[in-house]
Amino acid sequence: MKGKLTLDIEKGDNDNKPRASVSVTVDIDNGEGSHVAGSVPLTGKCSSYKLLESEILKTKEHLDTLLERAKQVYEAERGEEESLDITETMSAREIWDALSRTEDPEGLIAKFNSMTLEKRLEVADYVLANCNVFSGPASLFSIRYNSEEGLFE
Repeated sequence: MKGKLTLDIEKGDNDNKPRASVSVTVDIDNGEGSHVAGSVPLTGKCSSYKLLESEILKTKEHLDTLLERAKQVYEAERGEEESLDITETMSAREIWDALSRTEDPEGLIAKFNSMTLEKRLEVADYVLANCNVFSGPASLFSIRYNSEEGLFE
């Protein structure tokens, strides 16, 4: 499957505002003679930037939720018993302490990125201001943290 995200813009007529939406172009060939191609909308048509931004953020949240579910499935499949008990009510220090105990860097990244943006920023501020960013998990964090997106990559 190949996919491409596209910003679709409808020009406004005399009194109408332009409208924009996001779609994904798909081209699926299952190898057994079946082929599907076309464009599928991911957002509704929006008459303002704020509305489009809201629609895109909702889509991103849905994708983050699906990614977290997939992670749980793969962890269960591998038989991993270790679970990071992290909640949004914990302090940034408590969250980082729990995250830094994991031995799997990809698990650490996935768990960090599954938190809300607000909590991720709070934890990032804590790590970058209070931890030794030259060794251990804090070093990995300082190298791979994307401050513009608030994500650990």
